[in-house]
Amino acid sequence: MPEPVNASPVNPGGILLHIGVHKTGTTTIQDAFARNRNELPLLGVSYPGTGQAHRNIASSAMQRPLGWRTGGAHLPDPKLWDDFVDEARTFNGITVCSSEFFAEANDDIAERIIDHIGIQNVHVVITLRNFAKILPSAWQQILKSGYENGYVHWLEDVLGTEVLEPKSQVFWNRHRHDEVVTRWTNIVGSDRVTVVVVDESDRLSIYRDFESLTGLPAGTLLKNRSTSLNRSLTLAEAELLRRVNTAVGGGKGWKPYSDDAHDGLVKGIVEGRTPGGDEPKIQTPQWALDRAAELAVIYVAAIRASGANVMGDLDRLSAHLTGPEHVSDTDVADLPIDAAVAAILGALGDGSVKQEPRFNQRLHKKVSAFKKRIIQK
Repeated sequence: MPEPVNASPVNPGGILLHIGVHKTGTTTIQDAFARNRNELPLLGVSYPGTGQAHRNIASSAMQRPLGWRTGGAHLPDPKLWDDFVDEARTFNGITVCSSEFFAEANDDIAERIIDHIGIQNVHVVITLRNFAKILPSAWQQILKSGYENGYVHWLEDVLGTEVLEPKSQVFWNRHRHDEVVTRWTNIVGSDRVTVVVVDESDRLSIYRDFESLTGLPAGTLLKNRSTSLNRSLTLAEAELLRRVNTAVGGGKGWKPYSDDAHDGLVKGIVEGRTPGGDEPKIQTPQWALDRAAELAVIYVAAIRASGANVMGDLDRLSAHLTGPEHVSDTDVADLPIDAAVAAILGALGDGSVKQEPRFNQRLHKKVSAFKKRIIQK
């Protein structure tokens, strides 16, 4: 049965702080607010900025470096966060701030963020989904940042070892859901934290939940919504990206290369084609699903104990899934040629992505050789 909802409304001049977590429908709801940004103030809600999410504002609040390239990271201007909070205080309504990076804040950073807003002026929202379903999404996400190992290898590291690869440590920084919820309830009080459980059998529920939290009329966030947002990679697409990471990065991932080329390649794969219905998907082996369910039961118990408000059924988070008994990183589906072409066009720049000429020249040689190997397979 769904948990009772007892969320306190955000007062005028206050902030609805959506802190993630990653891979829980965050892009969906951020896109909905961004697409309706101009209309929202007339309805008493503000979604400041021009982008989809408030990554730069979150980085400013946390003093978290921006950028991931070697030598390219820099601390954001603290005024971004200061100005955002000041603007919220003068708005006669609710200001929504949404970034998954807030969920990675430690105790000291989270306390500093709340001190600046003022506890009386904030309500924290945490979106969560079934933990086992997060696993393939999380692996795909780190592939997009240059990871070079297969899914099963990553699962074995994340779920089966104590000494973790750096990318695996990042996963746990983001996905100890019990610790995230407990941290923020300890700081702001359980009455000022709401956990939204993503119901994957009802894709529209997340829109209704956020409309309820902000007092928006029903259907507001459904206007102008995208129907092809941030889709999952197929097994073959993921393997293509992994092999490109290995071939181009040579153990360094994408760090030596430009953001534009990296983003262009990923965007080319995801947006440049529509996979056929018969293309194999990434599958999680049963042992990993079993372990995920064990962990999720612990998380759910801690979330209940925290006293946070809950929208939806918490037990969805720990539902036990079934999958194949054996999965291997060598079990790779045939790669459709159009997937390779879409990726290559994206990396080289198809007119929508501006590339660095020097990088283009260097990458072109590697991509040309790689394309020949892909087509031969």
